[in-house]
Amino acid sequence: MYINTNEETTNEIKKIFESQSDKPQNVRIFIAGIGWGGPSLGLGLDEKKAEDVYEEINGVTFVMAKDIYDQMGEITVEYKLNGYSVIPTDQDPVDCGSCSSC
Repeated sequence: MYINTNEETTNEIKKIFESQSDKPQNVRIFIAGIGWGGPSLGLGLDEKKAEDVYEEINGVTFVMAKDIYDQMGEITVEYKLNGYSVIPTDQDPVDCGSCSSC
């Protein structure tokens, strides 16, 4: 498994670990929904499972179901403006201008 991220992102995740120390201390990447542009990925605190792949970066362990990782490939996780961007690394940004949510 390969996760592209940076120190700012892992530091922000560590703050969440500290504030939610009673929760699992792994970050699960999962399919949060499917829209017109395909699957959208989300993050959550979760335990590692036998069918997961994982990578530890700067003290943060990212986990993902192997079948989802096989479909999505490498993932980029970045902290941006009080939130997280979670996208496949090779995904091109979409700028169609056809709706107000873009």
